[in-house]
Amino acid sequence: MAKFVERPMEEVAFTTSIGQLAPKLEQVNSFYSVPTSPATASVLTVLGSGRDKLPSIKNRVRNVNHSQQIEVLQNGVKRKVTISSNNATVTLELADIEKLTGSNKTAKKLFIFNLIKMNEQAYSGKVLRRNYMQFPLQELQDIGFYNTPQSARKGFNSGMDILTSIKLKGSMKQGKKEISTALEVLFTGAHIKNGVCTVFINERVDWTFIASFYTILPQYSFKLSNRAFDLILYVFYLARQNLKQIQKKGYFNISLRALQNQLQLPSEVGNKDPQRTIKEPIERAIEEIMDYSDSTEFMIEPIVDNNAPITAYLNKGYIKITLVGSYGNNFIELSKTKTSQINTVQKRCKAIAENKSENE
Repeated sequence: MAKFVERPMEEVAFTTSIGQLAPKLEQVNSFYSVPTSPATASVLTVLGSGRDKLPSIKNRVRNVNHSQQIEVLQNGVKRKVTISSNNATVTLELADIEKLTGSNKTAKKLFIFNLIKMNEQAYSGKVLRRNYMQFPLQELQDIGFYNTPQSARKGFNSGMDILTSIKLKGSMKQGKKEISTALEVLFTGAHIKNGVCTVFINERVDWTFIASFYTILPQYSFKLSNRAFDLILYVFYLARQNLKQIQKKGYFNISLRALQNQLQLPSEVGNKDPQRTIKEPIERAIEEIMDYSDSTEFMIEPIVDNNAPITAYLNKGYIKITLVGSYGNNFIELSKTKTSQINTVQKRCKAIAENKSENE
């Protein structure tokens, strides 16, 4: 097994540009490259649910995605969550559910930030090159994640306390190939020394299970409130899955039912004030993103009937996501890369088959 040696801070190159594995995209200083997969989506779902909403996660997801199955088992403070779909099964084990109260919102952002940094510093060519990543504590302030050194230090420590306690295993189909990883923590430890954050990466994990594809994320995203961050992350996660529509039309849609689930909003059933608890949180999250974006190349437009009863409002309403210009071009570039990879694999398989036929 390869040996990894932690290097001093001054020897580590820090960047906020697009990661090594992702294709060369436009305006690299404006976007992060974020590794994503069903596994990362599962981690975010569980972290977002927290201790109080985890028991209802099964019913909430069922209202949006009928092909996804969720099982939650509990044993004292321990929880085991299995999320299954047509192409993937992911199991998360939480050693102490009490940790998912309050600070789990910090852990969600920190999880994404860790994936970005891992992609920049430690992971390329589907290989983990070293078992740690580093960044200045000050960077968490510079990107707008925290406002003070004290809150950055406290947030990093509490967030990593959660992230180092979550174990993950699962399997996923990619074409005819199946990728799997055994039950392991993703991050084995973390510390802050001389103003430098170090996060240790578990080299026993098959990281292709975690970083199976890439999306982009505007660099202002960490300045957003937790709910607005959840929304923009969900938008760009789904954008990666709607490449053809973006290429053809320049936009795709997301149902309000999906947003209700993703943003952890309450049910409308028996809800005495759906305007305050459902409609307004969605509107505020959209407005906040658009204020930070200040770009006509990326637009979130609610298509709703504000006079409709809340159930009809959620069932028929949607948001239109427009991605053109540099935003659209980045996703089109990702599409070309994906098509090129598929063609390469198909040609390789055809060559193998022809060679086998000749030998027979």
